[in-house]
Amino acid sequence: MQKLTEILRTTVVTSPASTGVSSNNGSTAEGERACPRCRGARFLRANVGVEHPEFGQAAPCSCALDEHARSRGDRLERYSNIGALSRLTFRTLIARGRSAAARDQERYQRCVSDASGFAQAPEGWIVLCGASGCGKTHIAAAVVNALLERGEPALFVVVPDLLDHLRAAYQPDAEVRYDALFERVRNARVLVLDDLGTQAPTPWAQEKLFQLVNHRFNARLPTIVTTNQLPEQMDERLRTRLTDAGLARVYVLEARRRPSDMRVLDVLDHPLIREMTLERFDARQVHLAGDDRRRIENAYRQALAFAEAPDGWLLFMGPHSAGKTHLAAAIANYRRQRGEAPLFVVVPDLLDYLRRGFSAEEPRGTFETFDEMKTAPLLILDDLDAQTGIAWVRDRLFQLLNYRYTARLPTVITTALTLDELGDRLASRLVDHAVCTAIVLGEPQRAEAPRRPPRGRGGRRT
Repeated sequence: MQKLTEILRTTVVTSPASTGVSSNNGSTAEGERACPRCRGARFLRANVGVEHPEFGQAAPCSCALDEHARSRGDRLERYSNIGALSRLTFRTLIARGRSAAARDQERYQRCVSDASGFAQAPEGWIVLCGASGCGKTHIAAAVVNALLERGEPALFVVVPDLLDHLRAAYQPDAEVRYDALFERVRNARVLVLDDLGTQAPTPWAQEKLFQLVNHRFNARLPTIVTTNQLPEQMDERLRTRLTDAGLARVYVLEARRRPSDMRVLDVLDHPLIREMTLERFDARQVHLAGDDRRRIENAYRQALAFAEAPDGWLLFMGPHSAGKTHLAAAIANYRRQRGEAPLFVVVPDLLDYLRRGFSAEEPRGTFETFDEMKTAPLLILDDLDAQTGIAWVRDRLFQLLNYRYTARLPTVITTALTLDELGDRLASRLVDHAVCTAIVLGEPQRAEAPRRPPRGRGGRRT
């Protein structure tokens, strides 16, 4: 592929009406067949009388117009930097995407429809997030190719390559000076920034990217961005621009693919869990005394607020059938409807998996799954139960919760136990008012054999 600096140095994009057709002597290149209409002259004179205003004026022949269109198309393609990606069009897109999940397919189709409309009338921004191979680059390239087919300019750049070219432009012998290169890219009529987030995260790279994105944000220039990062993982300054509701449409086509073991542990797709939404939560079906109804209403309000803006931890405590799992699942379903990939894990199932995995001859997959769980953007741990009395269980759960505690990652926990029964180390993370909000739905269920005399519960009650 030709270097971006070479393309921008040698390519000048003109409007269709900016180039006239000269009248030559009618000669054609050797072996080239002359146009039967103008016989190689490339223009025609109107057959009108002397009194006609167009008498004596030359008009371009259709052969000259066709040649000009082809020449302009070649220039546009060189300017676009699309290269080998010219094969990626809307016609060659996989109709429903590569994911087998129905929600991913529906979101993918909405994104393709939006991108097709953008190609017809470029306006605003489209930000495509998702794992490698989910079709982000294909959609972005299809937009560029559709614009080129209509004779409109667009520039496609891969972010790490762009940064390399900008660094090289500082050199004294650079073919295109830095200022000229940066100016052409940031003022491109339509710009595609592919693979944002794969560049080296140096302060210089972050600053140049922000300058580029911020300029196009302020100028409201049509832009498409593809990235393997979720919005919450982006640099804050970039995120505020790329997720601005008044300008950008953000599509999470497919969250980062999880190991097969993780897909087994995640029960969010189970039919019963999938139906547990905020809209379907019915306080009348919760088996609590009448005096606890206000607690239920408060728990619902807290769950809704957390679902709208996950921040910190949410701890649901109370007996079985108190509605804890429904509210936790409703939060996960709410976030997934907005394109995110929450992880919903039942703690006893997790402990069984860890027990088998860490005792296996090759526990590498278990460690990878455990690490994936520690860094999940939103983790729901359902039914933290009495197995916490076992030493190795407490150790593993503390590793998981302590990582998410220090990283301040959004987490929802449900338990039927008291804080005393959870143990000092686990409880110490759940009583931090700055991180965790505890919601008590009735009195938590006590284990049959408490390990120590009851103590006061810490944490914040709401």
